[in-house]
Amino acid sequence: MELRRARAGFASHGTGRSTRPGPLTVRLKRAAKVTVNASPEPVTKGKAITVTGKISRANWATKKYSGYGGRSVTLQFRATGTDSFVTVKKVTSSGTGALKATVTATTDGTWRWSYGGNDTTGAAKSGGDHVDVR
Repeated sequence: MELRRARAGFASHGTGRSTRPGPLTVRLKRAAKVTVNASPEPVTKGKAITVTGKISRANWATKKYSGYGGRSVTLQFRATGTDSFVTVKKVTSSGTGALKATVTATTDGTWRWSYGGNDTTGAAKSGGDHVDVR
């Protein structure tokens, strides 16, 4: 969506002339949301963890969020006791925005999905889902 401002007037700042710039273009981005669920919880070390979620973006016509298909989304992990997330996998969302990845349990930590955004939709990160590995 583009908004255009046809005219803008500015003070002369003592020059005796006012300046009139050309049209001002403002680009708006749709908001995005990402959810996450990692299971099972707890899990045995070496067993599979399935991380699911959904990416959706604001639909301005319906004023609701709709699934956002075909998006590249990264699965990130932060081990307990560390400060930063690391990228583990990249997946493409289904036509309905569904996300799914399977990983091997190695240590306790928090899983999340991260979407970097594009020209029309802003970036988004899910909350985290902590998994206890035993």
